[in-house]
Amino acid sequence: MAEPDPSLGLIVRTNASCKIKGQSWADVPTLVWPDGIDEAASDWFRTVVVDYGVAASSAREYAKVIRPFLRFCRQRGRTWQSVDDEFLIAWREHLRRAQRVSIGRVNMSLKTIFAFYRWAEENRRIRFQVGIYAEDELPAQMAHVVFPISAKRGYTKGRLGRVYGSWTTPLTLSEPSQSAHVRHTPTEEEIRDLHEVAVERLHGERDSLMFSWAEEAGPRRAEFMRVGKSHMPTSDQLADLIERDEPWTVVVERKGGRSKPLHVPPDLLIRTLDYIQFGRRDIVSHCLKTFVGYREPDEIFLSSTTGMPLHLDSVTSIGRQTFRKAGVARASIHRLRARYAVRTIETLVDAIFDDGMVGSESSWIETILVKAAEMMGHSSSTSLRPYLTYVLNRRIRISDAAKAEKLATRLRQLELHENTLVRRLEHHKVLQKAARHLKAGRTAEASAILREIADQLY
Repeated sequence: MAEPDPSLGLIVRTNASCKIKGQSWADVPTLVWPDGIDEAASDWFRTVVVDYGVAASSAREYAKVIRPFLRFCRQRGRTWQSVDDEFLIAWREHLRRAQRVSIGRVNMSLKTIFAFYRWAEENRRIRFQVGIYAEDELPAQMAHVVFPISAKRGYTKGRLGRVYGSWTTPLTLSEPSQSAHVRHTPTEEEIRDLHEVAVERLHGERDSLMFSWAEEAGPRRAEFMRVGKSHMPTSDQLADLIERDEPWTVVVERKGGRSKPLHVPPDLLIRTLDYIQFGRRDIVSHCLKTFVGYREPDEIFLSSTTGMPLHLDSVTSIGRQTFRKAGVARASIHRLRARYAVRTIETLVDAIFDDGMVGSESSWIETILVKAAEMMGHSSSTSLRPYLTYVLNRRIRISDAAKAEKLATRLRQLELHENTLVRRLEHHKVLQKAARHLKAGRTAEASAILREIADQLY
């Protein structure tokens, strides 16, 4: 692998030895150029993590936006302190036209850069460069000044009705109407197609299992990548779960840096433990023989090349390729969480209706949304309201929808596990032939083959 070019800027992360205000701060990004540390950008990254409480992973995403922008400044001989609206527009058009970046990504870049400049203005790294002042905050002689970087005031209403004002950039592009790019939630048939395509890949068992974790337990991409062997139940615990038909609780760090539970159904645990014992073990064994000093990580989903946890970008790429090949448009691994959201809300709706809690004065809608948000690791229940509307509409159209959905899910998990076991026999042609007969219901033919194998063993 080629070494990174330092002239393009390096993002270096702190380790646990970094002490700020007497506390260790690991993974905080620092931007480094050939001529030294970029103090302004690096101070901002540290501030958003230490003082604003932003997750270090989010700060790294900010760094990935700020680095190419400051590289753009350097290539054009502009100091970051001299940037104005005209230069920001040049950056915007460079992203949009030269690099073919989507409008959404362009706007995100502009907003991140504006946040950096706003911080610099508020902390006097620059003065009167960014127009984040009300008229009564400026000296009289600056009442009609035009700031190099313009800003517009926006207002939002909080949960308790309180109105908050904030500043943002007016240079963002208008996005197409949301109706033109509605995100799609894969159907049952499309999910079957996804798994069929996934298992044909080189590491199809792993990839299919990742999709199932997103759909059956509801974690985000970064969350299911944190699940490790240490989170798995023992055989006795698993047997008890199956007996009681209850999910297993896995506690992982979820969005916002908080530890919250995932509720994993037994069928998914069975597939996961099977993968750990076979598919994942093959990757680990190969790396132990190949890399001196290799140590097996706890995480379940590993790269076959390095033996380390898959990079999140690799997970996204795997999902993009599989969805495209399966013909599932306007969707991604993240949209599999929508399936979990629907099932979660359906379960809660069933419980509310069965308990007779629905009435003209009941707060059952908010109860469902708050509980669903808690189960899915959402900080707010607002984004789940469309799913409740969908579930209630479907409840009117189809009776016993949740029970049918749960049965279909369990059947698919069993089928996927069965397919995995059949594929595992691909090097044992006779056994594979018997397995296919069994799968097709031809028990007599399968029995004859197995009897012949048994005879050969004696």
